[in-house]
Amino acid sequence: MSSKSEVFKVLLNQEGFRLTNQRKKILEVIKEAPDGQHLSAEDIYQKLSGNGEKIGVSTVYRALHLLVDLGVLRELTLAEERKFYELCNPLASTHHHLVCTQCGKVQEFEDASVLNLGTDEAISRGFSPLDCQFIVYGICSDCVYP
Repeated sequence: MSSKSEVFKVLLNQEGFRLTNQRKKILEVIKEAPDGQHLSAEDIYQKLSGNGEKIGVSTVYRALHLLVDLGVLRELTLAEERKFYELCNPLASTHHHLVCTQCGKVQEFEDASVLNLGTDEAISRGFSPLDCQFIVYGICSDCVYP
């Protein structure tokens, strides 16, 4: 078992849950997604069932919600009111998203000033910041100039 899987197992155990084979497979699918690719519950279900895994779509949804609640995954609403998931890694650089409202393309970008502004604003208003996400919706150059 990889060290990341061991961390997830400990976290789940602390909260009274087990790292089931299904939860482990869901995390593997998300972890193996190329950088910048965000997966929906349906995407994850299709990948798993396409690989012969016996798993129900409702099981995928329940596992995703649990992993979001535990802070293992981040849930993003990027396009068409659909939710997408990515691993939460507080040690990795914080990234933000540009979303095309026409084709749904998502591009990630990093900018420390966004994180600094969000953190400063939260603290000035009495909040303890846990996460900072910035999403810009627009139309990509492929859709503007087809």
